[in-house]
Amino acid sequence: MSNTADPAFREVKERPGPRVPTSDLLRLDGRTIVVTGAAGFLGLEVAGAILEVGGDVISMDIVSSPPAEPWKQLQETAKKHGRKIQYFRVDVTDPDSISDTFSTLGAELAHPIRGLVAAAGVSENGPAHEFSVERFRRLIDINVVGTFSVAKAVALEMKKADVGGSMVLVASMSGTVANKGVDTAAYNTSKSGVLQLGRSLAAEWGSRKGMPLIRVNTLSPGYIRTAATAEALKMPGMETQWTGDNMLYRLSTVDEFRGPVLFLLSEASSFITGADLRVDGGHCACADEQLLLLLLHS
Repeated sequence: MSNTADPAFREVKERPGPRVPTSDLLRLDGRTIVVTGAAGFLGLEVAGAILEVGGDVISMDIVSSPPAEPWKQLQETAKKHGRKIQYFRVDVTDPDSISDTFSTLGAELAHPIRGLVAAAGVSENGPAHEFSVERFRRLIDINVVGTFSVAKAVALEMKKADVGGSMVLVASMSGTVANKGVDTAAYNTSKSGVLQLGRSLAAEWGSRKGMPLIRVNTLSPGYIRTAATAEALKMPGMETQWTGDNMLYRLSTVDEFRGPVLFLLSEASSFITGADLRVDGGHCACADEQLLLLLLHS
């Protein structure tokens, strides 16, 4: 039975909106995009990319203020492109922090909120037999419940403004495969939860009456070379291990995620929802191939 037989679902027979010129497919003009985890490497990079293609940015993170030099550069980018960027301290595990922030946004926005990049998340390593339940629960609370809480708040803002939009929930390749050489059972579990959350929200908000049409996809990065991963890479053999686990034999850099995020936010991906975009250099495909070889030789 199709969804359209259920009165709770809208029936859409044609693509909504006019055909977008190819040169404008990645543009985000007339949109405000919320970015969580905005003080981190990925959040800062994505915010700058959004400003460059015409979007305004609402940056959110747990720290009281973003790093000074990168934030100064973002403000200069916003000025150069005639855009607006704001920063709010938000704890994604605190519903009051989220609702209080969104309740103050209305008068500040030049354009309605029509997008979300949910990049807030944490990772902790440790052998599973020594990893406390409290630490495990904290990762789930931040990475999964926090992602849901912000996505819900953004969806309600879209409903209030009666506009559709697109969400990008940042998962990880570790939600699909378990990484060799690192003990991250809790993190992997949480990112697997983000993948299922994305599919589930896409199913509801893509066709449910009473809600605007919101596309929801996930982004699964592979290893990124940042200051945050530098410590792990000091371990003997880890650089060789990580680079050798993918098809491009290198780690990614954070700027390589600008295109994938803009693609998922924009009209370039207008018929994509409930999908996971793996930007991992072929890491997961290598894992599939290795598993097949093991089965063939067993």
